[in-house]
Amino acid sequence: MSLKLSDIVLIGAVRTPMGRFGGTIKDVPSFDLGATAIKEALRRAGITGKDVSEVIYGSCRQAGNGPNPSRTASVRAGIPIEISTNTINMACPSGMKTVHLATEALRLGESEIVVAGGMDSMSTIPYLLKGVRWKGFQMGPKTIEDGWSDSIDPLTGQGMGDTAENLVEKYSMKREDLDQFAVESHLKASRAQKEGFFDEEIVPVKVPPATKRDAEILFSKDETIRHDADLNKMGTLPSAFRKGGAVTAGNSCGLSDGACAVVVTTRDKAASMGAKPLFSFVSFAQAAVEPSTMGEGPGVVIPMALKNAGMTISDIDLFEINEAFASQVLTNVRTLGLDREKLNIHGGAIALGHPTGISGCRILVTGYYAVKSRNKEILCAAICGGGGVTTAMIVKREN
Repeated sequence: MSLKLSDIVLIGAVRTPMGRFGGTIKDVPSFDLGATAIKEALRRAGITGKDVSEVIYGSCRQAGNGPNPSRTASVRAGIPIEISTNTINMACPSGMKTVHLATEALRLGESEIVVAGGMDSMSTIPYLLKGVRWKGFQMGPKTIEDGWSDSIDPLTGQGMGDTAENLVEKYSMKREDLDQFAVESHLKASRAQKEGFFDEEIVPVKVPPATKRDAEILFSKDETIRHDADLNKMGTLPSAFRKGGAVTAGNSCGLSDGACAVVVTTRDKAASMGAKPLFSFVSFAQAAVEPSTMGEGPGVVIPMALKNAGMTISDIDLFEINEAFASQVLTNVRTLGLDREKLNIHGGAIALGHPTGISGCRILVTGYYAVKSRNKEILCAAICGGGGVTTAMIVKREN
């Protein structure tokens, strides 16, 4: 007989600091970031790699990282080679989907302890020389394409920034409102960093020296936050995706590098090991929406998660909605009638960045520590993704 979702608990949760695109950890492979997070999550859970049954880990930007890059992260974290690892790519919801898959494996009795999470290094996305393998160079120039071209959705022919502009048009949004939301994200994250709220959720990354003369760097704080963000500066930024548009680099998520890991097990297994649960799982939901307005996803999937939990919006203490774009978050605030005082209280991806494969898990981790800091109980986390996929999860603080 399978277990109830509430019988599944999380006993370790951590993330790396977010590295700025081209910043301090730009040369650290994603699987090394993943290994750092996994190793620390195991330590915090009070277990070793030998205790792990399975690793389910997200990574969306896999080019250049070898086959099944999560396998490399797993082994480098000290998990035995006999333990299977699965790399998940569900676009932005990947990290959350790994946690859901972990709960399912545990409920079915297929595993006892599962490591989930995600990793991505946006800085190491390679350039591509398409067509050369079979056609050769022959005569004339060839175009080197940025690997970022993979962010164009084949279903619509649009990039994610265009979908954000589609929301601006559909909901008649003002540029100033987007900029104001972005400023608030940075200032909330700045305050959280300065007051130490991020310290507990972060494990430092060791950055190898560039030359023999250099020393190893211990990277311990998010470097993506604009501590001096203000509306005037934000308003000077040009449109990023559409001429005369409202979406800019400032009111979009930052590009960053990082990893996140959690340890998930059954309540009985945690008790037998003497591990204290951080939170238990209440409900999960997934859906898909029109790809050209993919940012509407949370407004669809959060009510589904609430229904599965037998809850209403008012039962949720805090919300974490991934900030792909200010227009996307504000769309869902309007659709759901959310109280912004409960939303992303320590900032979001506009300030911290959005390494695609980790964010679905990162908002659970950041959200848990936010709930703990407020001495609250119920968290709802949701994320949209390219192609229109979307997920939401409701969890309950245990400690």
